[in-house]
Amino acid sequence: MNILYISPYVPSVHACHAGGVLMGKEVETIREKNNLYLISFINNDNDKQLAKEYADNEAEFFEIKKWQMCLKAILHPFTPNLFAIRIDKRFEKRVCNIIKEKQIDAIHADYTAMGYYQIVKKYFPKIQFNMVEHDVVQQSYKRQAEHAGGLRKIYYKWQLSLVKKKELKYCKRADAVFVLNDKDKKLLFDYYGLDKAVYKINPYYGVDIEASQNNLEQNDEKEKNSICFVGQMGRAENKRAALRLIRIFSNINLKNKKLYIIGANPDDELLKFHGGNIVITGFVDDINAAIAKCKIGVFPLEEGAGIKFKVLLALALGLPVVTTAVGAEGIDENGNIIDLAETDEEITKCILKLLADESYYTDKRNKTAEYVRNHFGWNETEKIFDKVYL
Repeated sequence: MNILYISPYVPSVHACHAGGVLMGKEVETIREKNNLYLISFINNDNDKQLAKEYADNEAEFFEIKKWQMCLKAILHPFTPNLFAIRIDKRFEKRVCNIIKEKQIDAIHADYTAMGYYQIVKKYFPKIQFNMVEHDVVQQSYKRQAEHAGGLRKIYYKWQLSLVKKKELKYCKRADAVFVLNDKDKKLLFDYYGLDKAVYKINPYYGVDIEASQNNLEQNDEKEKNSICFVGQMGRAENKRAALRLIRIFSNINLKNKKLYIIGANPDDELLKFHGGNIVITGFVDDINAAIAKCKIGVFPLEEGAGIKFKVLLALALGLPVVTTAVGAEGIDENGNIIDLAETDEEITKCILKLLADESYYTDKRNKTAEYVRNHFGWNETEKIFDKVYL
């Protein structure tokens, strides 16, 4: 098939955020058996570098500045800001031209915001439009509204009302919707009555089976009493979880303890904690290596929606994980492998048990990577893409 792939960020397995890594793997996989052409946005310098991975005859990119995003949000007051910033007439015109030039059979749109470009079906009614919901946006905004106060609460409630309408419209009009876990598939039915052509694909979390197994065999290289949190620190929910973990960690009475906050774009509020036994890494070239040297991963998340790639990645690298119900969603909601904890006290108790009880730690460590391999293999996603893109 001739497939046009559209996305809000440059897809690459070398991206510094989980969504970009997943998109990069999707591009690689779909391209193996189809003719694929890519159009995407360049949002920052990192995207500019990633765009160089693509040849001129296989991809096009539209640079967008922050002021332009702000203007789009103002110009489209009845569209949630998260979606409005992706409305671009240049992009829309180019999509239409490429459909004609390359005789496109299907559009593969990553992220719900790109559902706007279903508008091209007015001119090409027979084209297939498939969309990847990285998370159910309504759930994300509900949680942000619940945790916000004052003006922020009013803002998120307003945005939530807009999200409900647009997400429903985009999902209903898509020929197929891909979700990343069974929970999101159920949410789409509960929220929007969506029960046809919804496919669960396994997310690519940035590590292959061989790397996972190698890390299991390198237990001696783990830094004693080391804990890590992983996330793109530009996202508010990640920053709040990181600050919460710093508070919890500071109150733990443990010798030679070390905390690594791993992820790009930490702000000054986070960076002020850097020093001594707390390391704020910022962007790292090899995130897998940064995670793999730690003993356990701790993710005290209270917000967000969808499957948490960072939790999957830590598990795949053989780290026992402590997280909340939010962090375990779509992965291990019953706590069979993950140590579930909600309060600061519960999280502290789980951390101390894993670091003090070597037998318990080893048992958890051996089971985590195996669990991810058995339940989140990319080969299942390949089968789904083969089915949809015949």
